[in-house]
Amino acid sequence: MSKDEKKSKRTDEEEEEVRIKKVRIFAGIVGTIVAVLFYLAFPYFMNNYFLNADSEYYWKIVLAKLPYLTNMDFSKIDVDSTNLSLLFDRWFYAGIPMVILGMLTWAMPKGSRQRLMMSTIYLAGSIIWLLYVLNFGNLPQLIQVTYDGNTFEIGMILTFILYLIVLFRALKFLIIYGTYKDRREKYLDGE
Repeated sequence: MSKDEKKSKRTDEEEEEVRIKKVRIFAGIVGTIVAVLFYLAFPYFMNNYFLNADSEYYWKIVLAKLPYLTNMDFSKIDVDSTNLSLLFDRWFYAGIPMVILGMLTWAMPKGSRQRLMMSTIYLAGSIIWLLYVLNFGNLPQLIQVTYDGNTFEIGMILTFILYLIVLFRALKFLIIYGTYKDRREKYLDGE
């Protein structure tokens, strides 16, 4: 029996049965763990352990390592990283739906329409997440350093780089669709 004959004999009910049997719980758990580490654990760690009330101490260590600042009196330095902390807050709170989408995406088998749909939604969500977290590439005054009455601001404007990243993320849809087309027959055959 050829593949075309197998395809014609399948009904929608059989395809639905294959879909239900093929949900990969373990892969969904792995996807959830990866997403939790990236979207939730990392920003939580940065906010609560690196940018907490004692973060000025860490910033002074970082500044002390810079070769052109060796003659500074670090007791006169005041570091304000509130905006950087707010960036990690946005990262954390916008990451919650990304964890859910990651779990649903990884749990679906490759070649299924559900995986194609969830991967597309996850990809669109990741682009929106990136734009939101990085404030559309405009990150002024991430860190403010005050030394002896003078204020220095460290910020970034990443608009061009950010839009390149968004373009490459959007091109990932071709990979998603290619994986769907490549794995579709194996999925329908029950492999």
